[in-house]
Amino acid sequence: MKRVWSGSPLHDTAHLQNLLEQAGIGCFIKHRELASAMGDLPFLECSPELWVLRDEQSLRATAVIREALRPDTDAPAAHWHCNECGEDNEAQFAVCWRCGQRDPATPE
Repeated sequence: MKRVWSGSPLHDTAHLQNLLEQAGIGCFIKHRELASAMGDLPFLECSPELWVLRDEQSLRATAVIREALRPDTDAPAAHWHCNECGEDNEAQFAVCWRCGQRDPATPE
């Protein structure tokens, strides 16, 4: 067994565990229940840790985790400017909230 991840909240660690299991990598979370002991025990000893069952899968597991945590560089811009009415719109809107004009950068 080998540790491949630590230092994030339990819900983030559980998400990574799900991704590894979907990739066919057997794993488990150590210290799952120790968050409530933080303060009485050193915080680093209470952090959830993700361990793979087979050492030879640790490199592949690390690659899956790295890919999951990689910033999304293809994310849309923070906002877009409507060519019709000049309104600034947030990225999640495919059409202008003011005039209904479609964002030209949004695929149909």
